[in-house]
Amino acid sequence: MKHIFIIALILLAVSCQDDNNILDDELDRGGLIEFAEIPDFSPFNILDFANVSFTANVVDPNNNATSYDLTLIYNDVEVDNFLTVTSFPNSFTILGQDILDALGISSSDLAADDSFRFVATVTTTNGIFIGLPVDFNPDTNEQEGGSIAPNVFSSSPKNALDFRFTLFFPPPKKLRGTSFEEPFAAADPSEDYIRTADNDVEGELLNNPGQRHVMHTAVGTGLDDEIGFRSEFFSNGNGGFSNEEIGVTQKTEDVGGYIDGIQGFQLEDVDGLFRLTFDTVNVDPVTNPQTGVQIQYFLRSTSWEDDDTLRIYAMIERAGAATETIELLNLSGSGLNDVEGLWRVADSGFLDNITAYTLIIDAEIDSGNEEIYFDSMLVYVPEN
Repeated sequence: MKHIFIIALILLAVSCQDDNNILDDELDRGGLIEFAEIPDFSPFNILDFANVSFTANVVDPNNNATSYDLTLIYNDVEVDNFLTVTSFPNSFTILGQDILDALGISSSDLAADDSFRFVATVTTTNGIFIGLPVDFNPDTNEQEGGSIAPNVFSSSPKNALDFRFTLFFPPPKKLRGTSFEEPFAAADPSEDYIRTADNDVEGELLNNPGQRHVMHTAVGTGLDDEIGFRSEFFSNGNGGFSNEEIGVTQKTEDVGGYIDGIQGFQLEDVDGLFRLTFDTVNVDPVTNPQTGVQIQYFLRSTSWEDDDTLRIYAMIERAGAATETIELLNLSGSGLNDVEGLWRVADSGFLDNITAYTLIIDAEIDSGNEEIYFDSMLVYVPEN
């Protein structure tokens, strides 16, 4: 199994704080610091966070910055001037142990849903620019908070003004699973999967030549051979879809990177109920009396609606017993907002004497801004 332990990045943007967000002024005079190249970003292994080392190269495209100061934010704690750069181009390194020391905590204090946010203050020859989102006050007709505006974000996808380190527990010992590395993903991650049927026709979705795969047939039964999966669409009255970013992808714009490898499975704007069903994994309960099933998921940060839903569940079998359904996750509306923006895991925990698992995902989302990603689906066993 591949393990890539780097960091997740959430990119925002900057604008002038005192000139009404005029695009030309922002680009010409604003304090804009960029990464020279967008690094590879995935969550950090929480069990090895003290040994994390992240290095990035930054540049000043406007040639007017005199300093770049990062504030570290963790829960309700802020550490000003955590890191300062005073010449450009330049590079900086952030160590996990330095973060822990600055916060006065240890690795044992961390939780998997923790994150470390870094917000830049850029001092230029024209003023000071803060990498926090603008908060417009309609009562005073003034913008408050920071200096970030969406128009500069679209012009500078490499900006280094607001980013996060996120965490994850390393996956347990795998019995079988998939990280979506074997199926085909289009070279251009923005390319859509295009339906060959009418938008609202129900049934199984099939792979199309040259497009991201929505189904996969397993090619082997070994530990490192990925299991298969299939996709289905069911109408819920929202009209269905003709072409969307659905299927296996290498897109990292939202997630920063994947838990295991360079590919995952993406959903957006299905305007119906989308079902992803994984192949049944059979288990010998004599050899493996305790097993479990899990999958990593990531919800893009947006405004999730009341009718948006995500349910992850498994059909399990025991010798001589009827098939049961166990629920790993069931969220809708504001519950989705509560878990967005980070890789998270839906997990059964260890179960006794299971003979088979079939993992199923149901999702209903109806906006192009609503995107869900999946990675690292595992049926697992204890380490020893």
